[in-house]
Amino acid sequence: MAMLAASVTVDLRSFTRDMTAIERRQMPYALMLALNETAKSGRLAVQKEMEKVFDRPTPYAKRGVVFDRATRQKMQAAVVVTGDRTKGALPATAFLGPQIEGGIRRHKAFEQQLIQRGHMQRREVAVPAQRTKLDRYGNMTQGFLNQVMADLLIDYRGAGATRVRTDASLKRNSKYKNARFFVPKRGGHLFPGVYQRHPGTHDIFPVILFVTAKPYRIRLRLKDVVERHVSATFEENFALAFQRAVATAR
Repeated sequence: MAMLAASVTVDLRSFTRDMTAIERRQMPYALMLALNETAKSGRLAVQKEMEKVFDRPTPYAKRGVVFDRATRQKMQAAVVVTGDRTKGALPATAFLGPQIEGGIRRHKAFEQQLIQRGHMQRREVAVPAQRTKLDRYGNMTQGFLNQVMADLLIDYRGAGATRVRTDASLKRNSKYKNARFFVPKRGGHLFPGVYQRHPGTHDIFPVILFVTAKPYRIRLRLKDVVERHVSATFEENFALAFQRAVATAR
């Protein structure tokens, strides 16, 4: 999986000149402790920055920011945005990467299904229409997407189960006689997207629109946030870690 990282490294050569033998021996341990504490709190600093630059970031997005620990063999810690340590349909790097480096975001699972069925073009992304109900983070809910994909007869497993409506299920419930959600043919008077048909009045209105994907501007400057945090906290973290390391050696 792709990974975006901001590393924490330091130069302590001037500090080590006047050290005792015990202090010199404990230096690697102290440094490891300080690097890990700085990276751990640096992760929280990045998550706090996400709350400033994004509109209601989800807990899943924030969990995509983790930290790699330093070891005695590798004196380097890092705050990392990764795709292989979070459970979900879309890795964190897929949607945070463009926000950090710029560029086009990757398609979500349901968008990939729409593209494979020929409903949506690869240069497009799906966005909610004005009347579409969103969750508290401003996203389309999984239940809503399940209903849409079921009506489009797409075997979508966004919630971990097959959601295609069978002929038998359609007969059991008359309101599904005419699919509630449908994708109109291209070239007509309707804007490309998914529309909902009211089962009683048969009025239609858009719920998902297919719009041309545009590059993201950089919003989360991961490296800058981590570097500021290191400058502000490492000296104190190292002093405390050094005291602890020397105390344990006596």
